[in-house]
Amino acid sequence: MKTVNLTVNNGQVKVQTPYNAEFVTKAKNLGGKWDTLSKSWIFNESVLDYVKEILIQIYGVTGETTYETCTLIVKNYSAEIMNNAVVLFGCTIARASGRDTGVSLGDGIVWINGKKESGGSTKYWKTIVENATFEIQDFPIERTKFQDVQKAIAEGWVEIKGAAAQKRSREEIESEIADLKEKLAKLEEELNNL
Repeated sequence: MKTVNLTVNNGQVKVQTPYNAEFVTKAKNLGGKWDTLSKSWIFNESVLDYVKEILIQIYGVTGETTYETCTLIVKNYSAEIMNNAVVLFGCTIARASGRDTGVSLGDGIVWINGKKESGGSTKYWKTIVENATFEIQDFPIERTKFQDVQKAIAEGWVEIKGAAAQKRSREEIESEIADLKEKLAKLEEELNNL
Protein backbone atom coordinates (compact mmCIF):
# COMPACT_ATOMS: atom_id res chain seq x y z
CA MET A 1 0.00 0.00 0.00
CA LYS A 2 1.35 3.42 -0.88
CA THR A 3 1.62 5.86 1.96
CA VAL A 4 -1.09 8.30 2.97
CA ASN A 5 0.08 11.91 2.93
CA LEU A 6 -1.82 15.09 3.88
CA THR A 7 -0.49 18.65 3.60
CA VAL A 8 -2.17 22.03 4.05
CA ASN A 9 -0.92 25.03 2.10
CA ASN A 10 -2.52 28.35 1.07
CA GLY A 11 -6.04 27.31 2.05
CA GLN A 12 -5.85 24.00 0.21
CA VAL A 13 -5.60 20.46 1.52
CA LYS A 14 -3.60 18.06 -0.65
CA VAL A 15 -4.07 14.33 -0.04
CA GLN A 16 -2.23 11.40 -1.60
CA THR A 17 -3.54 7.89 -0.90
CA PRO A 18 -3.58 4.44 -2.43
CA TYR A 19 -6.64 3.95 -4.65
CA ASN A 20 -9.82 3.14 -2.76
CA ALA A 21 -13.25 3.51 -4.41
CA GLU A 22 -14.92 4.44 -1.11
CA PHE A 23 -12.38 7.23 -0.56
CA VAL A 24 -12.95 8.51 -4.11
CA THR A 25 -16.71 8.73 -3.53
CA LYS A 26 -16.32 10.48 -0.19
CA ALA A 27 -13.66 12.84 -1.57
CA LYS A 28 -16.02 13.92 -4.36
CA ASN A 29 -18.82 14.42 -1.81
CA LEU A 30 -16.54 16.88 0.05
CA GLY A 31 -15.85 18.81 -3.14
CA GLY A 32 -12.45 17.24 -3.68
CA LYS A 33 -10.91 17.46 -7.13
CA TRP A 34 -8.42 14.98 -8.56
CA ASP A 35 -5.20 16.61 -9.74
CA THR A 36 -3.63 14.29 -12.32
CA LEU A 37 -0.33 16.17 -12.33
CA SER A 38 0.41 15.68 -8.63
CA LYS A 39 -1.73 12.50 -8.37
CA SER A 40 -3.47 14.07 -5.37
CA TRP A 41 -6.89 15.03 -4.17
CA ILE A 42 -7.28 18.77 -3.57
CA PHE A 43 -9.81 20.08 -1.04
CA ASN A 44 -10.72 23.45 0.41
CA GLU A 45 -9.22 23.84 3.88
CA SER A 46 -12.73 24.36 5.30
CA VAL A 47 -13.36 20.58 5.04
CA LEU A 48 -10.03 19.55 6.61
CA ASP A 49 -11.63 17.87 9.65
CA TYR A 50 -13.95 15.81 7.41
CA VAL A 51 -11.04 14.77 5.20
CA LYS A 52 -9.08 13.61 8.26
CA GLU A 53 -12.09 11.66 9.51
CA ILE A 54 -12.43 9.82 6.18
CA LEU A 55 -8.70 9.06 6.08
CA ILE A 56 -8.87 7.53 9.56
CA GLN A 57 -12.02 5.51 8.69
CA ILE A 58 -10.44 4.00 5.59
CA TYR A 59 -6.67 3.98 6.14
CA GLY A 60 -6.35 4.29 9.93
CA VAL A 61 -4.11 7.39 9.69
CA THR A 62 -4.45 11.02 8.58
CA GLY A 63 -1.09 11.16 6.84
CA GLU A 64 -0.13 14.44 8.53
CA THR A 65 2.94 12.80 10.04
CA THR A 66 4.96 9.71 9.27
CA TYR A 67 3.58 6.48 10.68
CA GLU A 68 4.74 2.92 11.23
CA THR A 69 3.72 0.23 8.79
CA CYS A 70 3.73 -3.54 8.69
CA THR A 71 2.92 -6.33 6.25
CA LEU A 72 -0.28 -8.35 6.55
CA ILE A 73 -0.34 -11.91 5.29
CA VAL A 74 -3.82 -12.90 4.12
CA LYS A 75 -4.49 -16.63 3.61
CA ASN A 76 -7.21 -18.51 1.69
CA TYR A 77 -9.20 -15.37 0.91
CA SER A 78 -12.06 -15.44 -1.60
CA ALA A 79 -14.31 -12.66 -2.91
CA GLU A 80 -16.37 -11.94 -6.03
CA ILE A 81 -17.31 -8.30 -6.56
CA MET A 82 -19.57 -7.16 -9.39
CA ASN A 83 -18.49 -4.11 -11.45
CA ASN A 84 -15.84 -3.06 -8.93
CA ALA A 85 -12.59 -3.98 -7.19
CA VAL A 86 -12.02 -6.47 -4.40
CA VAL A 87 -11.19 -4.36 -1.34
CA LEU A 88 -10.02 -5.64 2.05
CA PHE A 89 -9.27 -3.46 5.09
CA GLY A 90 -9.49 -0.35 2.91
CA CYS A 91 -6.91 -1.71 0.43
CA THR A 92 -7.65 -2.51 -3.19
CA ILE A 93 -6.52 -6.11 -3.60
CA ALA A 94 -7.43 -6.72 -7.23
CA ARG A 95 -9.34 -4.80 -9.85
CA ALA A 96 -10.88 -5.68 -13.19
CA SER A 97 -12.50 -3.14 -15.50
CA GLY A 98 -14.54 -5.54 -17.61
CA ARG A 99 -15.36 -9.20 -18.21
CA ASP A 100 -12.33 -9.92 -20.38
CA THR A 101 -9.80 -7.40 -19.03
CA GLY A 102 -8.04 -9.61 -16.54
CA VAL A 103 -7.14 -8.30 -13.11
CA SER A 104 -4.53 -5.83 -11.93
CA LEU A 105 -3.25 -5.89 -8.36
CA GLY A 106 -3.63 -2.95 -5.99
CA ASP A 107 -0.68 -0.96 -4.67
CA GLY A 108 1.50 -2.92 -2.25
CA ILE A 109 -0.13 -6.29 -2.97
CA VAL A 110 2.25 -9.23 -3.36
CA TRP A 111 0.42 -12.22 -4.84
CA ILE A 112 1.64 -15.55 -3.46
CA ASN A 113 -0.95 -17.96 -4.86
CA GLY A 114 -4.60 -18.47 -5.67
CA LYS A 115 -6.85 -17.42 -8.51
CA LYS A 116 -7.43 -13.84 -9.66
CA GLU A 117 -9.48 -13.15 -12.76
CA SER A 118 -12.25 -11.16 -14.36
CA GLY A 119 -15.51 -12.84 -15.34
CA GLY A 120 -19.27 -12.51 -15.53
CA SER A 121 -21.10 -10.94 -18.45
CA THR A 122 -20.21 -7.89 -20.49
CA LYS A 123 -22.64 -5.71 -18.53
CA TYR A 124 -22.25 -7.39 -15.14
CA TRP A 125 -18.55 -8.19 -15.02
CA LYS A 126 -16.79 -9.33 -11.84
CA THR A 127 -13.45 -9.14 -10.13
CA ILE A 128 -12.81 -12.62 -8.75
CA VAL A 129 -10.28 -13.64 -6.09
CA GLU A 130 -10.40 -17.27 -5.01
CA ASN A 131 -8.43 -19.21 -2.36
CA ALA A 132 -5.80 -16.49 -2.49
CA THR A 133 -2.78 -15.95 -0.30
CA PHE A 134 -1.15 -12.54 -0.59
CA GLU A 135 0.64 -9.82 1.34
CA ILE A 136 -0.55 -6.28 1.91
CA GLN A 137 2.67 -4.30 2.31
CA ASP A 138 3.11 -0.88 3.98
CA PHE A 139 -0.10 -1.37 5.98
CA PRO A 140 -0.48 1.27 8.75
CA ILE A 141 0.08 -0.27 12.20
CA GLU A 142 -2.75 1.90 13.57
CA ARG A 143 -5.15 0.28 11.10
CA THR A 144 -4.32 -3.18 12.52
CA LYS A 145 -6.15 -2.16 15.71
CA PHE A 146 -9.48 -1.81 13.87
CA GLN A 147 -12.15 -4.41 14.62
CA ASP A 148 -12.21 -5.93 11.11
CA VAL A 149 -8.46 -6.64 11.15
CA GLN A 150 -8.50 -7.90 14.74
CA LYS A 151 -11.38 -10.26 13.93
CA ALA A 152 -9.52 -11.66 10.90
CA ILE A 153 -6.40 -12.20 13.02
CA ALA A 154 -8.45 -13.96 15.71
CA GLU A 155 -10.08 -16.17 13.06
CA GLY A 156 -6.60 -17.11 11.82
CA TRP A 157 -6.75 -16.03 8.17
CA VAL A 158 -4.63 -12.87 8.65
CA GLU A 159 -1.22 -12.52 10.30
CA ILE A 160 1.02 -9.54 10.91
CA LYS A 161 4.42 -10.32 9.46
CA GLY A 162 7.72 -9.54 11.15
CA ALA A 163 8.70 -7.42 14.14
CA ALA A 164 5.55 -5.31 13.96
CA ALA A 165 3.56 -8.36 15.04
CA GLN A 166 5.25 -8.31 18.46
CA LYS A 167 5.01 -4.56 19.02
CA ARG A 168 2.18 -3.53 21.34
CA SER A 169 1.22 -0.20 22.83
CA ARG A 170 1.85 0.65 26.47
CA GLU A 171 -1.92 0.69 27.09
CA GLU A 172 -2.33 -2.82 25.69
CA ILE A 173 0.45 -4.17 27.90
CA GLU A 174 -0.88 -2.38 31.01
CA SER A 175 -4.38 -3.73 30.29
CA GLU A 176 -3.06 -7.28 29.99
CA ILE A 177 -1.12 -6.88 33.28
CA ALA A 178 -4.30 -5.66 35.02
CA ASP A 179 -6.26 -8.64 33.65
CA LEU A 180 -3.57 -11.07 34.80
CA LYS A 181 -3.43 -9.49 38.28
CA GLU A 182 -7.21 -9.87 38.57
CA LYS A 183 -7.01 -13.50 37.46
CA LEU A 184 -4.15 -14.15 39.91
CA ALA A 185 -6.15 -12.62 42.78
CA LYS A 186 -9.09 -14.92 41.99
CA LEU A 187 -6.81 -17.96 41.89
CA GLU A 188 -5.24 -17.00 45.24
CA GLU A 189 -8.69 -16.56 46.77
CA GLU A 190 -9.75 -19.95 45.41
CA LEU A 191 -6.59 -21.53 46.82
CA ASN A 192 -7.14 -19.94 50.25
CA ASN A 193 -10.69 -21.33 50.36
CA LEU A 194 -9.48 -24.94 49.98
